[in-house]
Amino acid sequence: MKILSKNNALRRRRFLRLNILAALVVLIASAYMVITGEYSSLQERQSADQIYNILIIGSIIYMAAVWVSCVMTKPFWFPNNTPD
Repeated sequence: MKILSKNNALRRRRFLRLNILAALVVLIASAYMVITGEYSSLQERQSADQIYNILIIGSIIYMAAVWVSCVMTKPFWFPNNTPD
């Protein structure tokens, strides 16, 4: 993996953290819709809850994958910040 300049490394880390934040927003919005959703029939509730559950699980998996990539690539992006 390529060693980046400090400015590029900070920019990539900020981008990854914003991706984690965006996935968290999707997670919170989906959970809110599951809890407070009003439906006129059982079929509507089941289909909507299925979609929201997929969004919730997908956002959790996406957050975990981005976080792992952020943690695992940090030594390559910030090689001078290693503890002594």
